[in-house]
Amino acid sequence: MVIKAFFLRLILMVSVIGIIYSTFSIYSYIQEYRVSAKKYDELKTVYDQSNHNGNEKDPYQELRRLNEDFVGWLTVDGTDIEYPVVLGEDNDFYLNHNFYKEADKVGAIFMDYRNPRNQLDDHTIIYGHNTNDGSMFGSLSNVLESEFSKDNRITLDFQNKTYEWEIFSAYVTRNPEWMQVDFESTQDQSLFMRELTKKSDVNFAKEIKKEDQFLTLATCTSRVRDERVVVHARLIEGE
Repeated sequence: MVIKAFFLRLILMVSVIGIIYSTFSIYSYIQEYRVSAKKYDELKTVYDQSNHNGNEKDPYQELRRLNEDFVGWLTVDGTDIEYPVVLGEDNDFYLNHNFYKEADKVGAIFMDYRNPRNQLDDHTIIYGHNTNDGSMFGSLSNVLESEFSKDNRITLDFQNKTYEWEIFSAYVTRNPEWMQVDFESTQDQSLFMRELTKKSDVNFAKEIKKEDQFLTLATCTSRVRDERVVVHARLIEGE
């Protein structure tokens, strides 16, 4: 009986320790998201104040002063995506570093390092994490929902110029073929875009033109490690 009581107390103690540890881990996890969200809210304030109300400050200059890797600002209608975009030397650093280059599991919204810094590429790719709190690209999958308007646009302010895009394809995939950025000819690029249209899980009914430049937004899913939500859009304004 004494041994049995001892083991019962031991099990109870281990259970209590486990509950305390789990509670602390969840609290720390939530706090990390809150701290990260606050920092990005501050950046949005910098961008908005510089860009409106007759303020003469250049938002690009203000944000580039904070991070020389800053190249633009991304907004996606029908989602919570309103973030600065950075361009690093690779596609790894900003996976676990925020806009301020601080270690942060939320990371940053970043452009593919293969894209040029000073001009819009034929195929521009932007990545972001699919976070549990819906920040960063956590709401990108909204594009796949039936409630999402097919007329919703993507806006990318890139190097002091505003570009507007209309979505023509969105799907979930484990195939990385969509990551191609270099094409031998305009015709090859057009064929590539038409293949992307066929992959779409949503019929956006948008016409693809031979000379179109296009934008891809990509994030992971919570189901499979190498599975991605991929959204493609063609440039319609700002050419």
